[in-house]
Amino acid sequence: MWEELNRKAVDLFQSGKYSEALDTARLALQKAEEAFGPGDARVARSLNNLAEMYRAQVKYAEAEPLWQRALEIREKALGKDHPDVATSLNNLAGAYFEQGRFSEAEGLFKRAIAILEKSLGRDHPDIAVSLNNLAAAHRASGRLPAAKLLYERALSIQEKSLGPDHLEVGTTLNNIAGMYDSQNRHADAEPLYRRALGIAEKNFGPFHPHVAASLHNLASTLAGLGRFDEAEQLLLRSQHIMEKNFGPGHPYAATGWENLAEFYEGMGQPDKAQAARDRSAQSNTGCGTGKCTH
Repeated sequence: MWEELNRKAVDLFQSGKYSEALDTARLALQKAEEAFGPGDARVARSLNNLAEMYRAQVKYAEAEPLWQRALEIREKALGKDHPDVATSLNNLAGAYFEQGRFSEAEGLFKRAIAILEKSLGRDHPDIAVSLNNLAAAHRASGRLPAAKLLYERALSIQEKSLGPDHLEVGTTLNNIAGMYDSQNRHADAEPLYRRALGIAEKNFGPFHPHVAASLHNLASTLAGLGRFDEAEQLLLRSQHIMEKNFGPGHPYAATGWENLAEFYEGMGQPDKAQAARDRSAQSNTGCGTGKCTH
């Protein structure tokens, strides 16, 4: 009963039925408490599911006490060095990070890393995820040298344990490149974005939305280097991929045309910028091609 309710709640939430999902998740939590007792690790799992649903709706005030209770339960039921405790720490730290509470997030991320290193070994790929999280917190706090070291350690772990073409390697490459971009170090970012693009293409094929995102990242860096013609071609290719996947009337298509309009404005090409804005407006109406009637 409890397991079935948990699965149902997640399925409902992923289907966009948020109110029904929350009601089901609350019921799952109630059934877990009744069946297993309030201090059981399975109760922590239900608490975590409910908290994640609140987090997705940016309802941190509702989510935080649930995560804290889940953490306390897991520490008592499983021991303070159990990997599930690290999961709870990462969840709570992620919420703090999203609220700009970087110092609090850093402390929890560090504790999660220490637990995972002790339980899984220093070179386990799960540790690379937590290293990326801590690096992001350092970066947000302006501690870029510390962030760089953590990103590089995460990348080394992922390349050795997962292989050089794994998607998580691409994620870390994007993270490092993004940090360089924020410092206007576009020449350092370019080869990392290119490698991340190659990984996305290898894993998904040339027409996947992840490839479109990688193209957009690389285009931004090339624009920063003054290589506007190359950047334009990448942005147009990215736009083509998004329209191929979602249709020309989708909001993603509108956002892509708006990005192109801003790019053309920065290049001093107002005619192209206006044409892109017109396409964006058409997408926002759901017409896309401009041929629909009302």
